[in-house]
Amino acid sequence: MMMRRVRTSLAYLSAERFVMNTAYRFVYPFLPVIARGLGVPLEQAALLISARHIAGLATPAVTRAVGQRPRRLIATGLMLFIVGSTVTVLINAYVGALLGFALIGIAKPVFDVSSQAYISARVAYSNRARYLSVFEFTWAGALLIGAPATGWLISRTSWSTPFVVFAVLTGISLLLLARFVDADPQLGVPTGVTTPITSSGRAFLIVAGFFALASEMIIVVFGAWMENSFGLSLVALGGVAFLIGASELAGEGATFAFTDRLGKRRAVLVGLGISAVGFALLVPAQNTMGIGLAVLGLALFGFEFTIVSSIPLASELMPESRARYLAWMVVSMSLARGVGAAIGPILFDSFGLAGPAVAAVAADLIAAAVLISSVREHTGHATTKAP
Repeated sequence: MMMRRVRTSLAYLSAERFVMNTAYRFVYPFLPVIARGLGVPLEQAALLISARHIAGLATPAVTRAVGQRPRRLIATGLMLFIVGSTVTVLINAYVGALLGFALIGIAKPVFDVSSQAYISARVAYSNRARYLSVFEFTWAGALLIGAPATGWLISRTSWSTPFVVFAVLTGISLLLLARFVDADPQLGVPTGVTTPITSSGRAFLIVAGFFALASEMIIVVFGAWMENSFGLSLVALGGVAFLIGASELAGEGATFAFTDRLGKRRAVLVGLGISAVGFALLVPAQNTMGIGLAVLGLALFGFEFTIVSSIPLASELMPESRARYLAWMVVSMSLARGVGAAIGPILFDSFGLAGPAVAAVAADLIAAAVLISSVREHTGHATTKAP
């Protein structure tokens, strides 16, 4: 009965996360449409995405202020997302969109880490990767299904209509929250009180930062590589985006199938190895489109397997403060992605694809070295029971 309740909660949380992930991922291919709708240049519209990423750095502050009760944090994330989507639509100007995107940028990681904490508290560590990987399937699904559906909606209405849909669907989720997510007693330390991050926890934040840095240096330049080397059109680049989604889906599926059996720490190490090999092979394969795309798919598969396997591992590094620790993991990866997005193009302009590819291999190897030397896996069990 208890696990049936957990699966019902997981289905509810995954459905809402699909909505939030779609709101995140559709913006990239449709940013020119949004820019025209707001009457601003593309470069200015891109600052909306920057504002979203920067706002996400506030996630630890929100989790500390709200406390360690996952349902309360989930509700906070839902409300922030509704307000952010509504402001984006109602204030049909650039400033309104900027504020709305910033609120969404806080809402999504707050919802993510609180949902992950909720699931982790109810599933034994030995089976946790399978449950959390189901939650992560919505990331690839948003690119493969959500983004095209949103594009269809925009083509028949306007750029702002999807935000209305997102707000309505999330409003329904908020109304149903108490039915699908149990109220929690205070987990760990009281609101406003913090406990120090363990040495393994600090080390794993470094690991997460370096593997996020590795992938971002490649993701940020792959479009330029495809366009410069093979002259691909925007339509063809959309096909490459499908490859990314398929690689992510395969990585999430591999986590579901293998991570609990391998052990979470070992699975992260395997993922780092696969992605490092993929990034390394990009150097000799960069001038052959078919092989290059296959190798890129391998590297992204390895990265997705790494990141999804890392979540259950991280969930037990500080079980008394799961949401807060997972929030710091969001910060570590966001900062690393910001650095990767800045230096990836510089390396690409100076050395071609070999520049960011070699740097990505180095970043993955550093992550693996820190993981092996400084991160100890805690094989605990769920800390609370569902009623």
